[in-house]
Amino acid sequence: MSNILEKLDPGQKEATISYNKNILCLAVAGSGKTRVLTSRINYLVNELDIKPNNILAITFTKNAATEMTERLNSFKINTNGLWCRTFHSTCYRILRKNNQLSLNILNEAKQDGILKYIIKKLLENKNFAYKQARFKEENNWPDYLFYEEIAKIIRECKNYSILPKDIVNRCKLERNKDILEFYRLFYIIYYKYRQFMFKNKFYDFSDLIIKTIDLFKYEEKLLKYYQNKFKYILVDEFQDVNYPQVRLISLLKGKNNNLFAVGDDWQAIYGFRGSDVKFILKFKKIFKENNKIITLPYNYRSDGYIVKAASRFIRKNRYQCRKKIKSHHPKSNKIKVFRGSDEEDNLKFVIKAIKNILKYNISQENIMILGRNWKHLAIYIDNLPKLGFKNIKINTMHSSKGLESNIVFLVGLHKGRGGFPYIKEDHEIMKIIKKTSLKLRLEEERRCFYVGMTRACKLLFLITEKDNESQFIREIPRRYCENVKL
Repeated sequence: MSNILEKLDPGQKEATISYNKNILCLAVAGSGKTRVLTSRINYLVNELDIKPNNILAITFTKNAATEMTERLNSFKINTNGLWCRTFHSTCYRILRKNNQLSLNILNEAKQDGILKYIIKKLLENKNFAYKQARFKEENNWPDYLFYEEIAKIIRECKNYSILPKDIVNRCKLERNKDILEFYRLFYIIYYKYRQFMFKNKFYDFSDLIIKTIDLFKYEEKLLKYYQNKFKYILVDEFQDVNYPQVRLISLLKGKNNNLFAVGDDWQAIYGFRGSDVKFILKFKKIFKENNKIITLPYNYRSDGYIVKAASRFIRKNRYQCRKKIKSHHPKSNKIKVFRGSDEEDNLKFVIKAIKNILKYNISQENIMILGRNWKHLAIYIDNLPKLGFKNIKINTMHSSKGLESNIVFLVGLHKGRGGFPYIKEDHEIMKIIKKTSLKLRLEEERRCFYVGMTRACKLLFLITEKDNESQFIREIPRRYCENVKL
């Protein structure tokens, strides 16, 4: 164990051996958060003699859980008793172990099919059909839009643990007649949908967490069993948690157990999925007893110019955990900014730049092209493979989280409709479920851009349009950038 600790920097070591009951480890991009998580588990088992079956490590993806398990196995820790699972897998196992044997987990397509079936059956009622038709006509909503909004709001209700009865209470002060009429229809649909799902023992992934929370509410002995079992709880990517997930963690933790959460508020980019950055920002208020925040300040991934530029850029956000970031690497390559006349001009530059890069025996696998959405990437997807660039990674910024590449091109960095930042305001109807603001949306867009920047290890290109560049490019200090031409 001493050999492992010697390889850690001061922040990583502090996070590994700290005794505080509630610890938030702010692990910035490229700071080695997986190393810290596995080193802490190793320390608990091999130095503090904690039994592996008293440890719960929660991740967001199967890949992350697999990677963590493999690293722990290399430390010769018996992972058979240790729970290293996703939120949903953890809840599924708890439910299956406690007489919840018939759990039929439905994918999104089957959920959509059931929702359409419920609406179709309700339309057989003349009163419901009349009210729905009147609402759609008065608000100029086609059938597909009505269905999409219903499906979207059901997902949001689950993200915030909102039940049909809660909808009634939330609408009491609403004065907009159209919104009230929508939620009178929504209440019936949501109620019937939940009734059908539970009657047939159908669940989606969100239901697994909600059902586990409900089980703990009514089975106090069962909750105490798991609280006694999981004396040490570790949570990866804490910036991505939503309300039910935090509620589940709080129940399992109870008053006596230890929580070690790892995350980075600067990389909180999944608000559209129900994640809420406020939980990492208010960690000390939520987990009050004997808490501590530890920052891992070293970025071991990116060139010094990229680290400086990205950390100065993200400080534009008002709501954040303030931290000073240092680069392990020197400042070697300034960020390259290209301003083309149009999309075709930008494509020509990217192709030329790639050809020049490949002359230095750099493989295509070390090049990544990222856009805010697939529309930004379409021209590159259509053209690069025909030119023989088949191994270059092309992805959205949201999907790139956790990845890295020596050379990264960020494309589609123009302003205006369909540009970046891309902010589409929710319909007024959504404000009953969650209140958002354009300022908060802009902050998440800025975090998304930060994630894109910090995927680059050695060289970062920003591809924009002349006289139409994204505001984010202007927010990067000029001393870290240089303009390049075709």
